[in-house]
Amino acid sequence: MPVAPLLAPDRFDRPLDVDAETRQLITDLRDAARDGRALADRFAEVLKRTVDEYCTEFELRAEDLLARLEACR
Repeated sequence: MPVAPLLAPDRFDRPLDVDAETRQLITDLRDAARDGRALADRFAEVLKRTVDEYCTEFELRAEDLLARLEACR
């Protein structure tokens, strides 16, 4: 059996349902990637808000503690 047909099969030798399945797989993968990106963006925003909230809270606590320490001196 020659190697060339295995490496580059003629597109017209395949049944049409294989082409349709291939197109559907590509579409499904594209949709899954888009959904994954959207989910990652959503979680990144939640994480950013949480970090900002904690940083603000701890900054206020640290400033208050520093002011009390300086007042004790």
